[in-house]
Amino acid sequence: MPDMYAFQASKQDSTSEKTSAETYDPNILPCRIHHDGPVESAGRFWAPKTDEKDNTSTAHFRGRKLRGRRVAIPDGYQGVIATPTERILPSSQTIDKNEELVEVQPEEPVKILETQGTFEHVMVWGHENIPAADDVYVKGVEEWIRFAETMHGVASVDEETTSA
Repeated sequence: MPDMYAFQASKQDSTSEKTSAETYDPNILPCRIHHDGPVESAGRFWAPKTDEKDNTSTAHFRGRKLRGRRVAIPDGYQGVIATPTERILPSSQTIDKNEELVEVQPEEPVKILETQGTFEHVMVWGHENIPAADDVYVKGVEEWIRFAETMHGVASVDEETTSA
């Protein structure tokens, strides 16, 4: 059985005066880079040129031309960048019929993911060509979320406004 996770604000966010998480622009590159996280001199290595009229970008990375397509996160959803921790969500407590405090144990411990930031779109990159609508990442955001909503009977924002 896969691990269960719960989101929690980062410790630095909860102690600082910031009211909202930082916003990021994630990129899915068609290559493997053996590094996760920020790079201090990113501008030296990564300077995409954006074409606002069709939400595409062009960049060169290690001598190869990349073309990118901006994919928006659907309304009602939020992209989250999170870091796994070893902390476990405390079990919930309830009061039974005899007014006694009873701990409710989940079937499996729920691990905590610390929220580092959020995003509203993802840039999906391809070699030389803009990723097509059938690209696995594009499809995952645009098609599979709607499919899951349909399967689980969740009404989308568009359906709610048209049926009212």
